[in-house]
Amino acid sequence: MKRYSMVARVTSLVEMIASRNSILSEIYALPYREVVAREIALAGISSDDQVLSVGCGPVPFTAIHLARQSHAEVIAIDYQPDVVAAAKACIRRLGLSDQIRVICMDAALDLPEGFDAAIVALQAHPKEEILEILQKRGAPEARFIFRAPSPQFTSRYDALPGKEGISAWVEQRMKTFDRSILYTGGQL
Repeated sequence: MKRYSMVARVTSLVEMIASRNSILSEIYALPYREVVAREIALAGISSDDQVLSVGCGPVPFTAIHLARQSHAEVIAIDYQPDVVAAAKACIRRLGLSDQIRVICMDAALDLPEGFDAAIVALQAHPKEEILEILQKRGAPEARFIFRAPSPQFTSRYDALPGKEGISAWVEQRMKTFDRSILYTGGQL
């Protein structure tokens, strides 16, 4: 767990720096454009949906790409007040405040009600508790995407155990995670 803490701290520092500049934010978010496009297709996210981005970080790149690509209503969530403040400022600088709302909330404890889909960041934890809250608070047929760590990173990131409840998945070409896994509310 010590290595996870170091990875999380370094990632957080880099994201905080990138969140202060629109150009750096766009550059930092760029590798995730195709990741989120595959996740939108996997979950069938459309402009009619309300989507949660859980564990948004100071550069809420998942929320940014969700809003730009699907035109869905996006709520970006993080439990750290300083991260939420940075994410709000980043969204404002990028001119996306009318499409993305950023809130401070611990997804393992509570979430807004009635959302249609959620994408959970690789760094978000504890994933089992987050999935339970997603199931309780989402719409009856809500879709949940969790990013699964690549084999060499399984000791550094929390993951959902087993394959129970998995509806589908898509491969990703990221170093730290190799799949985005879809769970649907009606099948769990």
